[in-house]
Amino acid sequence: MNTEKNGNNRKSYFPGILTALLVGLSAGFILGILFAPKSGKETRKEIKEKSEELINKSEEGLNKFVEKTRNYVDKGKGKLAELKSKSEGFVEKSKKKMADISKVIGSEAKETGEKIKKVIKEGKDKAKKVEEELS
Repeated sequence: MNTEKNGNNRKSYFPGILTALLVGLSAGFILGILFAPKSGKETRKEIKEKSEELINKSEEGLNKFVEKTRNYVDKGKGKLAELKSKSEGFVEKSKKKMADISKVIGSEAKETGEKIKKVIKEGKDKAKKVEEELS
């Protein structure tokens, strides 16, 4: 399949090539039948049969294409669901870690606050004691 990249746009030439091929084959077939040395009745019958055959093959090809497309879509949906599940798990783990970290930080902050209060009280007591000694 030939593709030409143009920025973010991707253009596929496959459908055009396929259409041109089918039109060319059909035209060649019809011209070949028309110029064949057969009676008109036989030629019309053969054209009808070949046309029906071509229509059936086209329907089969379309059905295969639709089936493959559905399979790709289903696979894509499965991958998307898998990625969503993984990302949700990652988010939940991250939330838990953040909660754990905030608990640790909170308890550390509380202990540090208590130590600071104790040091301040000791400092005030020493300052009071020094003031009493100086008086």
